[in-house]
Amino acid sequence: MEFAAHIALVAGLIFLAFYGHFVIIAGSAYLVLWRWFPGRFERYRIQNKPLHTARPKREFILSTWFSVFFSLLLTVLWVFAELGWTAFYTDVAEYGWGWFFASILVLALVHDTYYYWAHRFMHHPRVFRYVHKVHHQFHNPTPFASYAFHPLEAIIESAWVPPLIFLVPIHPAAFAIYVVILTVLNVISHLGYEFYKPWVAKWFITSLHHNMHHSRGRGHYMLYFNIWDRLMGTNAADYEARMRAMRAKASAATATGET
Repeated sequence: MEFAAHIALVAGLIFLAFYGHFVIIAGSAYLVLWRWFPGRFERYRIQNKPLHTARPKREFILSTWFSVFFSLLLTVLWVFAELGWTAFYTDVAEYGWGWFFASILVLALVHDTYYYWAHRFMHHPRVFRYVHKVHHQFHNPTPFASYAFHPLEAIIESAWVPPLIFLVPIHPAAFAIYVVILTVLNVISHLGYEFYKPWVAKWFITSLHHNMHHSRGRGHYMLYFNIWDRLMGTNAADYEARMRAMRAKASAATATGET
């Protein structure tokens, strides 16, 4: 009974941590760019659609459900860790600070590769309408779309975590840092505004990169690094040109003092 109560407490804390950091990061970006100062950042907007065409409430509800699901998954993994069934470790000295930080990069690289191929799978015509179509309802996404998934997609999106946790030594703090980085970059991908300089587009995912995926419904399957999209030819032919055009437009507006 005490252990069950302890699990419930841990589950609640995990949910508050995950959902809380998402609401703070996505909510801050949404309020600043979409509600409070949209005119000030108009030069950086990716789509010319009116702001009211976005569906932030629906995005927020779906992201909330994903937060519940992911928190439950993390709670189950915590239980397994308590039973000694995972590769989690708690003493940094066991593997050193070098591996502590390197493991965050390992998480990113593994997740990025998994995401590319899982994302392409979810775009298969026989799979898309049952799994990924919900996320593509948001043609003009806001930061709240970052975790707006169908339940089946939530399972696919999270399926990379358990095998890695069972096989690779990861410190809980390193995993927590990675989750925060994931959320920040995911919010940037769904920002609706492009602030990066054009050279970033060659190697990393930008807001425009993922926004084009939402508006066109094809290509641009990566999460962080623009590697697999380049290798597999799934970048749009006009992607980098659009990055340069957006930067030129923003620079011209700045020079003339326009919003």
